[in-house]
Amino acid sequence: MSYDLEILGKLEGGGYVCVDTPEHSSPTYNLGTMFRKAMKWDFKQGNIYKVTDVFGHIKHGIRELKNHPEKYRQYEPENKWGTVETAFVTLETLRECILEQEIERKHLYLRW
Repeated sequence: MSYDLEILGKLEGGGYVCVDTPEHSSPTYNLGTMFRKAMKWDFKQGNIYKVTDVFGHIKHGIRELKNHPEKYRQYEPENKWGTVETAFVTLETLRECILEQEIERKHLYLRW
């Protein structure tokens, strides 16, 4: 099982539309604890968040995984379906995907 990361735009009449997906948009659930610890954010799977509210958490997670990988090795599953390196790449491509959007960040949403 995996998460489905999507960048969304909000429709005027309500609801959301997917405007983009990061290159690594389906990280394994095995990385859930690592993501939550590194980002200091207890996201809920399937929920929609304003990008402006969570972008700082994403950047924090990238810094943590890059600068302190040994701290997060304990959260790698024994089967290695999800590693510090794959978590880092997932967050980095998510950040890049957000920054590439032509829509102002205050109008973007993220489904985790």
